[in-house]
Amino acid sequence: MEEIKKSSSSTYGSMLRIDITCIDGHTLLWQSQPLLGRLPAGNLLLTAAETTLHNLQGKYVYSVVHKTWQAHQASLFEMFKDQPLVLGGDDSAGYSAKYCCYSLLEVLSNLILDFNLRQVTESGSSVAVERDVCEAVLQSVASKGLRLSCLATDCHTASTALVRKKFPDIKHQFDVWHVGKSISKKLAAKGKLKEVVDLSPWTRSIVNHLWWASKTCDGNPEILIEKWNSVVHHIVDKHQWD
Repeated sequence: MEEIKKSSSSTYGSMLRIDITCIDGHTLLWQSQPLLGRLPAGNLLLTAAETTLHNLQGKYVYSVVHKTWQAHQASLFEMFKDQPLVLGGDDSAGYSAKYCCYSLLEVLSNLILDFNLRQVTESGSSVAVERDVCEAVLQSVASKGLRLSCLATDCHTASTALVRKKFPDIKHQFDVWHVGKSISKKLAAKGKLKEVVDLSPWTRSIVNHLWWASKTCDGNPEILIEKWNSVVHHIVDKHQWD
């Protein structure tokens, strides 16, 4: 076997091409698939396969999935029709996402009641689309006659304004995970300042304290606030106070 002097590789869609030159100047070209004219055969076949896949999905799969979801959702609505619902709502879109999917979870059973998918450009911005899909999914569930008692969301002001104006009978709360994440970011930013650099090691403990206060307050907001405020004593090693 002749010693290889140099080699290079390149890809053209699904095709791999390797060019080899030996020390005597001989060249070898290897391609992972044949060409149809100038087009790699695999590229053409994959395009045809993808088209066929989409056609089959549209004709058979999507309709079956949709009907199955409708039947499942109807059974959920029947199961919860006489109960005051405690719900959690959140979206899957980031600031650069093209689509936003907002899901509504029944917290006690951990079951998804409904969801709404929308393209961000339909609302103009990621903030606006989250508000719009949240409203759509709440309207959808409320239209089935369900009793929406409590809703936990992230801390966006758009969600707060929406629930206050259009769903005044729903008790709106912020979920602990988002609150903890917000506090963690603010503490991390403050901890970079020279005058409060000692704050950084406390970040995780402070967020854990928030979780503990929320878990042990028995749903009483006054106890929650009192327990949360006690963190200013703990971080200075003061564990008893009036």
